[in-house]
Amino acid sequence: MSAERTGHGALSPAQHRLWFLQQFDPGSTQYNVCLGYELRGALDVAALRSALTEVVARHDALRTSFPAERGRPGARIEPPGEQVPLPYVELTWEDGDAAAHATTQDGDAAVSAAEFAAGQVARPFDLAAGPPVRAHLLRLGAESHILLLTMHHIVVDAWSVQIILAELGALYAAYVSGEEVELPAPQARYADYAAWQSGLLRGEYLEREFAHWREQLAGAPAVLDLPTDRPRAVSQTFAGGELPDAVPPPLAVRLRGLTAELRSTMFVTTLTAFMMLLARWTRTDDVVIAVPVAGRARPEFHATVGFFVNTVPLRGDLSGDPSFRQAVAQVGSATLDALEHDALPFDMLVDHLGVPRDPTCNPLVQVGFQLLRTPHRARPARWHDLEVEEWDGVRQQVTRLDLEMHVLDTAAETVETLLCYRTDLFDRRSAEGLLAGYRSFLAQVVADPDLPLSKLDVRNGGM
Repeated sequence: MSAERTGHGALSPAQHRLWFLQQFDPGSTQYNVCLGYELRGALDVAALRSALTEVVARHDALRTSFPAERGRPGARIEPPGEQVPLPYVELTWEDGDAAAHATTQDGDAAVSAAEFAAGQVARPFDLAAGPPVRAHLLRLGAESHILLLTMHHIVVDAWSVQIILAELGALYAAYVSGEEVELPAPQARYADYAAWQSGLLRGEYLEREFAHWREQLAGAPAVLDLPTDRPRAVSQTFAGGELPDAVPPPLAVRLRGLTAELRSTMFVTTLTAFMMLLARWTRTDDVVIAVPVAGRARPEFHATVGFFVNTVPLRGDLSGDPSFRQAVAQVGSATLDALEHDALPFDMLVDHLGVPRDPTCNPLVQVGFQLLRTPHRARPARWHDLEVEEWDGVRQQVTRLDLEMHVLDTAAETVETLLCYRTDLFDRRSAEGLLAGYRSFLAQVVADPDLPLSKLDVRNGGM
């Protein structure tokens, strides 16, 4: 399995979708991925620039542009360059005021660090010209910097970000110390994955997958009737709000205990509680939720940067007024089944099912759920003498679905949640009510997992 390191490559179906979306709205930034990292300690800027250049050289996806070829998207893989641009943004602190101001080498207007990041979030990519990656280094002080990485989702996903950070750290330490670092070359490139996927999604295999999902989703509602505060606009804006919360430690401990008792997983138990809450909120017993899957079943793709993540529609059958114990069994079975059939790209499934494309909402699924097992409050990483930690100054304020529930499993006493909601549909007060309702549902099902769905009290959540 080996695609060309430079030249032209194939696009995956997921990349096709993002490319076409960008053509319809060239100024869109909803698929910008912007991440900031605090670097504390004596920074070797030249070493960081060299490390970043090496990471980009190692991964073809980060050097790919997407020009149109006879109205269709193409993928052009550029050869590794001399050095990746890393503009240095000098910040001046006045009397310790956190609203630092910056003047860039290009003479940009003075802005705060957070405003600078917001500017990058709001700056669209030209996919045809490339590159799909931008990097900036913000200087807060002699031993305080922020590395800002902005990328288009067409070339990265969450897994890819972890690869990039791990390699940046290893390479930076090597350049600073003058030692050799032998990072194993990725076993496959993203173009290999796109070619492999193209070969997979055809013939009998494709027909079996289509048949499976037709059966699983037969009769499912095309739209979940959420009680929004405002009617849907003619087109979606994707403007979003975020509400963080934490499950109290005693409740988190009891939830883990119940999960073990039910021989389930935290993903299934927390998802089941969310599905039951939505069923009560929407007065339905048939709930379909979007769940992201890594899309890296083959081990040769584990160390490859690219857009692998896929969306799986997970259906919760809550008919018959089930208890939480019964619902966990049903959702757990549905989850295992879905994960055995997660290779079919979501958009191919939607097209095959003939789901009408409605500009006011997403097809088939309007609510998402994700459990993140990586500690949300992880200890700072070490890059040689640098202490590196995620910076919370980036505010993207984009929600691609009507609602997205993120459960952050820290493997400690606390379980954190983050509810993302579309601000054109929901007021903050309604989102707060839903989040409080989720916390209340967790407490009720932990207290009595055999309580029927109809007996669960939604009033505690303010709904």
